[in-house]
Amino acid sequence: MAVILVSAGCATTSTNQPEPKLKTSPVPPLNTGRVGDDRAAAMEVEEASELVDAGDTSAVIPKLLSTISKYPDSEAAYEARYWLARAYYKIGGYRDAIDLFKEYLHLAPNGRYAQECNDYIQRLTTEYSQRFLTVEKLDENIRTLTGELNKSPDNIGSQLALADLLWKRGDYDKAAAIYKNVVDKHPDQANNEIIRQRVEMLPGGQYIVLTPAEIQHRQAEAQPLVVINTASFQSGEDLFTRQARFYSVTGQVVNRSDSVLYGVQVDVTIYAFGNTVLDTTTVNIGSINPGEIRAFSVRFSNFDNIENVNRYECVATFQR
Repeated sequence: MAVILVSAGCATTSTNQPEPKLKTSPVPPLNTGRVGDDRAAAMEVEEASELVDAGDTSAVIPKLLSTISKYPDSEAAYEARYWLARAYYKIGGYRDAIDLFKEYLHLAPNGRYAQECNDYIQRLTTEYSQRFLTVEKLDENIRTLTGELNKSPDNIGSQLALADLLWKRGDYDKAAAIYKNVVDKHPDQANNEIIRQRVEMLPGGQYIVLTPAEIQHRQAEAQPLVVINTASFQSGEDLFTRQARFYSVTGQVVNRSDSVLYGVQVDVTIYAFGNTVLDTTTVNIGSINPGEIRAFSVRFSNFDNIENVNRYECVATFQR
């Protein structure tokens, strides 16, 4: 089963006359065309902004990170930071969001989102201080609840509150031990949503602590093949027109799992505006060992005008 994981004329002159200077319209080499890059970046940011407004943060975050990486000095890349900050805010990434809003203001102090950034920074700073306790406050609350439990060890409310604070403090094993004790004495708590998100109860009294590292490992196993470091460029300049003839797309695939992946392929597609497919091709990579990174590169020429290429997409697949 295949798994899909989610670029003249010549003049004749006499020997006793100076050669006339030809007047030609300057044609910028397309492989370094800033105008085309700016337009492509702007389109990517516009599409991403619609996704942010629609709440599709899981898809938009990597898209915006890619835009910033591909067009770092463009105005669209500055605005991509604003929308990326909005996306981080939606998923509760307050610190990352605040940092990106500040970065936008540093890069574009008079940009069209400057006022919104200032407003968001004030709002998020207030929300962050209210929602997240300082380390000192966490430790103080942990000591208080520990003292209360010494007096009333069977108080389930205090036990759950203490486990929550320990979890937020990063003491996952201690928190999980409390959750396990609560479930043993109160089986109905096995359906507690917070407990289920943090501890996986197993038969025979065993359990697995669902730390962030464990969750990340499980995600890597579920979606082991990832496309990274993608880029595109125009190449093969025509001798007469000085226009690029090829659109190339490069990147890498990495195996994040603990097992070998077989039949690895990368489907690379280039699009015109409006999601019109211009061309597509498949790169056969074969097997990839755990942790291994393999590079790929494809070159397209199936288009009337290279300026019509708006974006590209790389989708990796493998065989189970």
